[in-house]
Amino acid sequence: MPRTFFPGAFERRGSAEPPLDAPYLGELPAPPSQLAVIMGCHRSGTSMLYHLLAYTGQLDYISAYDIIKYDELLYNRVTGREAQVKVDLQRVLQQETTRGLDELPIGVDLPEEYRFLMPQKKRAIVINVRKRLEELFFEPHLTADTIAEFREVCRKKQFLSGKDCPLVLKNPSDHYFNFSAVHQMLPQAKFVFIHRHPLHMFNSYLHGFPALLTQHSNYAALIDPRYETLFGRLGLRRRLFLRAFRSDMMCRVLMIRFIESYQYYLANIGQLPPEQYVSVRYEDLCADPVDCLSRIAARLRLDFIPRVPRAFVAPRRLPVLERVSRHYASRIADIAPYLTHCNYTAWPEHEAATSPAPADGFARGRDPHDSARVGTTPA
Repeated sequence: MPRTFFPGAFERRGSAEPPLDAPYLGELPAPPSQLAVIMGCHRSGTSMLYHLLAYTGQLDYISAYDIIKYDELLYNRVTGREAQVKVDLQRVLQQETTRGLDELPIGVDLPEEYRFLMPQKKRAIVINVRKRLEELFFEPHLTADTIAEFREVCRKKQFLSGKDCPLVLKNPSDHYFNFSAVHQMLPQAKFVFIHRHPLHMFNSYLHGFPALLTQHSNYAALIDPRYETLFGRLGLRRRLFLRAFRSDMMCRVLMIRFIESYQYYLANIGQLPPEQYVSVRYEDLCADPVDCLSRIAARLRLDFIPRVPRAFVAPRRLPVLERVSRHYASRIADIAPYLTHCNYTAWPEHEAATSPAPADGFARGRDPHDSARVGTTPA
């Protein structure tokens, strides 16, 4: 899921000052032999699944520390500074308890998205909500232009690991319209697709993301320095984004793109070799995380044993916004093929009494978890 309201993080790579890691880049090994990429829409449970996989302690992943200190990861390890740098950074991060988007605890070991390490084009400061929405959520980050930087990230992680450990990664923006291209660029990579009932995923979008615009997040500013500008010189843009998230226009645009992404998924999922991908549902992950993780390990032949603390997942309900229910009801027929593919009914049971009547007579069923809180930082 996105952490800030700009697509990329580190433009400092283009600065005249060479990074501290520069002298060590020639010593990097090949990337890990096994890559596993989590694919799913924002707010579909990608972060929770990433957290659970990382918590096993048997899979490598990209952490908040890796993002914030990326240009000095090798230097810190070689010079023996890593432990102290992590302690100092943890002290800063602990000024906040969560990310603001959800209840994931903040810390140096928090799993994070690789998109923050991908180079980004400099963009003109133009107030165009639809364009920014596209850049924020749906524009791919792993492309032919960024694959070299992606491989460097993987090679750094392999260097730091010291062993050939499977590396799990995620970036929802590469799911919507790009997972087929990612497979072409990384033909040996494995994929874990996570699905969530579209009504609740849609609702979570409009509940979660405005929180980062309403209250400043120090964590988000560290992960993506340009987030800070939204609370400074670009304050007007922040207020416009916030207003947009509360509008019918935002609902219409998001719903159109969701439907197009479902169509892309159904058209392209068959191109992946069956032994290289597995699909899980967010609702099933909440209900039985050990079973879901075990199925992932068996299907993809990943060597890990699920390790889930008691009460790790604490479901909570988010009230479905009226405009969400209304726009969803108007497009049920377009969403129907995806619902069928994922074995969802059109309306979760607890929404049936208050939701608008579907025009095509779909049955209304049960979706027991419309949100979840995850506690405990990966070991």
